[in-house]
Amino acid sequence: MFEVREATEPETQAWRDGWAARLRERYAARYRDPGAVAQEVQRNLTALAGAGGAVYTVEVGGAPAGHLALGGPVARRPGDRRLHDLWLAPQQRGRGLARPLAAWARRRATEGGGRSMSVALAPGEVAGEALFGAYPLRAQQMVKDVAAGVTPPAGVVGRPMTEAEFGAWRDGQIAEHAAELADSGSVSAADAHGRAVASIGELLPDGRPTEGDSFRCVVHDGQVVGTLWLRHGFLPGVGFVFGVDVRPEFRGRGFGRAAMLVGEQVTAAAGEAQLGLNVYGHNTIARRLYDSLGYQVVERYHSAEL
Repeated sequence: MFEVREATEPETQAWRDGWAARLRERYAARYRDPGAVAQEVQRNLTALAGAGGAVYTVEVGGAPAGHLALGGPVARRPGDRRLHDLWLAPQQRGRGLARPLAAWARRRATEGGGRSMSVALAPGEVAGEALFGAYPLRAQQMVKDVAAGVTPPAGVVGRPMTEAEFGAWRDGQIAEHAAELADSGSVSAADAHGRAVASIGELLPDGRPTEGDSFRCVVHDGQVVGTLWLRHGFLPGVGFVFGVDVRPEFRGRGFGRAAMLVGEQVTAAAGEAQLGLNVYGHNTIARRLYDSLGYQVVERYHSAEL
């Protein structure tokens, strides 16, 4: 049997140091710039420190045996509770503690008003896969090395959007993002549109001139076939694909791949070594495209209703 109690300050600090070291190892396996690794580690530490987050000590026979870290509500997902970490001391592993502790975390999340519990799993995380791999996949973060000299297919170019094109594109982004949020199951259909409007407003406070962002029309033989939205410096040395879209009448003809190659071209020209993205779990077509282009999974985000 085990007992779970709130961790003392020294226990919390010791766990935090160990968690940060494990996070550094996770992100260093994917990001080339040490600054990107450090920023991702800090993002996790800051997220846990939010309202309602807590670290718990697991005891077996009255002695510390591991830790749980459970987050509280966040503005974008008020009903979700992130299980940031479930760590057992090496001598306690393989003794059947992990599943009961995961069940304890679900009960604690429910008691705290949570409607779902989420986890972030890194590739090859065998224990995490065994515990949470059956949770629905909501999204995954991916990254790819880029190099100067990459070019899209013949006849395809990426040019800056005009102001008129940007306005129409922005309206389309809101509608598309709302649909993706609703389809992903992360928010209700009723809340999705408002969330999408707020999200785009936060990301683009100055519209098309927003510093650090590139907006491209993907053009084939004089026709606009799609659009691309990139953010430079998302992490040190890493650009990020915030949006890529191919017009319906041009889909299935390889223009999604061409748009992503335009993104690599623009990213390399900006002096960045990697290009990252986030893709919803239900979007299997996009996930297959990114796999085929050589993107690697950094983390997969799973969540299940409580």
